[in-house]
Order: sequence, then structure tokens, then C-alpha cells
Amino acid sequence: MKKALSCLLLLLLILIPNSHAQEEDLEFSLKPYLWLPSIDGSLKYTTLPGGSSGSPQISAGPDAIFKNFDFGVIMASELRKGKWSIFSDFIYLKLSAESTTVDAINFGGTIVSAGVDTGSEVEFQQFLTTAVVGYEIINNEDFNMDIIAGLRYLWIEAELKWSLAATITGPLGGGQTFARTGQFKEDVEVWNGVGGVRGRVNLGDGNWYIPYYADVGAGDSDLTWQLFTALGYTFDKWDVGLGYRHLVFEAGGDSIIDNISMSGPILGASYNF
Repeated sequence: MKKALSCLLLLLLILIPNSHAQEEDLEFSLKPYLWLPSIDGSLKYTTLPGGSSGSPQISAGPDAIFKNFDFGVIMASELRKGKWSIFSDFIYLKLSAESTTVDAINFGGTIVSAGVDTGSEVEFQQFLTTAVVGYEIINNEDFNMDIIAGLRYLWIEAELKWSLAATITGPLGGGQTFARTGQFKEDVEVWNGVGGVRGRVNLGDGNWYIPYYADVGAGDSDLTWQLFTALGYTFDKWDVGLGYRHLVFEAGGDSIIDNISMSGPILGASYNF
């Protein structure tokens, strides 16, 4: 958490220039959307399952989320006054059993191949939020851009039900084993500071436009980054759009997350109050 806050402070000092108070009206928009990503990655558990003296390392996906989707809440919002804005994004997902492979077992720092996986599964729960402060640096009839800085938080719980061809024996003997079958779960919280740009490109004089978002950061993770773009249409107080989003976390410290990426189409609407 301290690393993430330090990253945020540095990004704010670098990216956001001084500005006098604005007299413009306060604007607020609520942005419900549907995101159907494939989830691809690898996890390295850090605790020992009961009855075992090693911890598993697994790979999962890519697999389409709609095949395993149980429940989800996805929402974004934006508050803007003059050149300043606050943008936030909230995602909670619960995914039922997804096929996975136990690749190896970590016996106290020594990695041993897990052999043949005969049908392991992993269930995910995750809460992901990104909140950024933005400052507008470009605004004309064709194009606008905000520079942004903020925080990204990820909580993920992964429950593994594994099934191997045989019990795995550790390299040192002395009773080191990993059971052929079993079940346990582990969770982790990850904080990162992020910075980037967001805005839109207007397509001529009509109602069509291309929104875009890009950020990169670090903290508890060695690296996290995100890209989004879409084709949008505005009418009355509404905006609708269809696009694509890609989000990545890469390893850091003793986190269960080795690397994970989420990519897929996104369909959303925005109501401007």
C-alpha cells in the first residue's frame, strides 16, 4: 500500500499542472457496462494445503468468462468540473469451476514437475477497481485528452480442486509429498499506482466518436497496464458504445498472482446527469 501511495504522489506531481479554480458546472455520468473477457494466466500458491509439504503452481485459460460466469457487478462513473475529473471503475466477478493445469509443486523453493494433470479446476472471485484523477490538456472540436493518475486495487480468491496422476514426492525425501487429489483456496490483495491518458476522438460533425483509455503502473505488482477503445454514439443524455479492453497484472513479491491478463469485448452505456 505504501508503494502504491508513493507511486500516486509521484504521478500527481509529474502529470498534473497547477490550475486555478474553474467556474464551470459540475457534470456527472454513470456508466453501466458488460465485459466478457477471456482470462489467461498463472498462479503460484504461497500456503501449504493440509497434509502436503509443497504448494502448487497452476496455469488457467484462456477461457471465455460467459462459460463460467456465476455473478457480477460492473459499473463506472465520472465526475467532472472544468478541466478536472474523477473517473472510477468497479468490477466484481464470481466464476464457477474453470479447467486448469497444475504445472509444478514448490517444495520450499525447489520446483518439481507435477506430472500428468487428470482434471484440475479452479474457481475465482475477484474485485477490481481503478480510481483516477484527470486534468484536461487538449480540447478541440476533433479531439480531447486528459492526463490521469490514480490507484488500482485487485482482490482475488482462487479455490483449487486438483487431480494428478500420482502423489508427488519432494526432492529431499524425508516425507515431503504433495497429495494426488485435494482442495484449498487462497486470496491476495494487490495495490498499484497508475498513470496514463483518456479521452475521445470525434468522427466528423455527427454523433459518432472513439473513446480511448490507456494506463500503466506498478506497486505490489511489478507491472500493470490497461488499454481500451470503442466506437461510441451519443444522443440526448445518453452514450452507447461497443469496444475492446485488455488488462494485465504481472508478478510482484510473494503474491499468488504470477501473471494474469483479461481481454475481451465490452458493451456499455452512459447516462449524463
